[in-house]
Amino acid sequence: MHTGGADLHLHSRHSDGADAPSSLVEEAAKGGLEVISLTDHDTLSGVPEAQEAGMRLGVRVISGVELSADFRGHEVHLLAYGFDPDSEDLRGVLGRSRQEREQRAERMVQRLNQLGIPLSMEKLRETAGGASLGRPHLADALLRTRVVGNIQEAFDRYLNPGRPAFVPREHRSLQSAKSAVQDAGGVLILAHPHLNLSSANIRALVDEGIDGLETSHPRLKPSQCRELASLARERGILATGGSDFHGERRGPVRIGSVRVPVEVANRIVRIAESRAASLGAQREALAGGEKS
Repeated sequence: MHTGGADLHLHSRHSDGADAPSSLVEEAAKGGLEVISLTDHDTLSGVPEAQEAGMRLGVRVISGVELSADFRGHEVHLLAYGFDPDSEDLRGVLGRSRQEREQRAERMVQRLNQLGIPLSMEKLRETAGGASLGRPHLADALLRTRVVGNIQEAFDRYLNPGRPAFVPREHRSLQSAKSAVQDAGGVLILAHPHLNLSSANIRALVDEGIDGLETSHPRLKPSQCRELASLARERGILATGGSDFHGERRGPVRIGSVRVPVEVANRIVRIAESRAASLGAQREALAGGEKS
C-alpha cells in the first residue's frame, strides 16, 4: 500500500460525490495520506467538516473548491486552493454558480418531463440532499425512479451533450474566475487539462497567469502527464494532482490512487500565504491613504 503524499482533488456529497466529508478524511487516513483537499463544485459547505475530521485524524486538509469557466469557447475546470473562505467576492462567484446550477437543473427536468418522464425538482433536491446540483444528481434520480438501469445509461440516453435532456452551462470568463480566486489569496490550477483542451489551448491558458496544472489524474494518459509536467517545469508553475474521487458508486477510482508529494501541497500553502500577506499590506496601505 502506498503511504504518504497528498490527494488534492476530492468530491463529497456536498456536490456530486457520494460520501460525507468526514468519511473522505477517514479513508484518506486509512490510506496513509498526509494531506488532502476537498474540492467540491461551487461550494465550500463541506470544508469545515473535513478540516475538523482532519484535525482529529492527523490529516491536513487544505481549503479547496472546483470552478467552471469559459476559455476560447471550451468549458474548463479550475481548482482553487488556500484562499480566504470568507472572501465576499469568491463567495459571490460561488453563489451565482449554484444559482445557475439550479436553473439549469430546472430546464433539464422540464425536458425530461416533455419526454414523458415524471421527475420533479422536489424529487431531484431530495436525491441531492442539499448539495450543489449537477447532472450526476439527475442521473441518480433517473436510476432511483427506474427510468434507467444504471448511471451511465442515464448519461448516454438523456444527459450527455447531444442527448434530449442536455442543457449547456453558462460559464463565467476565465479572467473573472482567476480574479476572484487570486484576490481571495488563493492558488488557481487547471484541472485535468487534456480532457477538454488541446495542447495549444493549454499553453494559451497558462499564458493567462494561472498558478499551475493538474499533471496527475486518473483519466490522463501517461504521455499527457509527461507533457503537462514538462510544461509546468518550463513555465515555473505548480504541477499538482489527485484522484478526482467521487465515491465508490461513481467509478473505480479510489482515494489516494493518484497522489503527489507533500511538498506540492506545502508550495501551494506558501504561495497562498504570501499572496494573502501581500493583499493585506495593500489594503492597509489603501486604508492609511484614505485617512491621511
